Amino acid sequence: MKINHNLILTTDLDAMSRFWTDAIGLSIGDRPPFPFKGLWFYSEGKPLIHVAEQKHINLDNGVISHLALEGADYNDLISNLIKTNYRYSEKDVPLSGERQVFVPGPDGLIVEMLFPLGEADDELHPY
Repeated sequence: MKINHNLILTTDLDAMSRFWTDAIGLSIGDRPPFPFKGLWFYSEGKPLIHVAEQKHINLDNGVISHLALEGADYNDLISNLIKTNYRYSEKDVPLSGERQVFVPGPDGLIVEMLFPLGEADDELHPY
């Protein structure tokens, strides 16, 4: 199995769009003509994140604690986060050789980006 895409609900489509494009570095792509507002965000030419706008988010449908993605370029991500003033925190995972970068987004969403420690520089950035 593999993940085809993730659906994220939002009350503010513009803020969520800026988060996925400006901070995380995904691009907006084609989306089926669903009868509700939303966007598809692509990575490497494939749809990864589907965002749907709702006036109110019904937590009875469940909640995502966080969404974990393998990052493409650690230095680009950190540069984007600093440039766009998004706060983030980093942790090294014991034994796995990975660095986690946690980025809070709109509507309480938290995105975890994972990078091999060899790609991440040695210094943790506590922003």
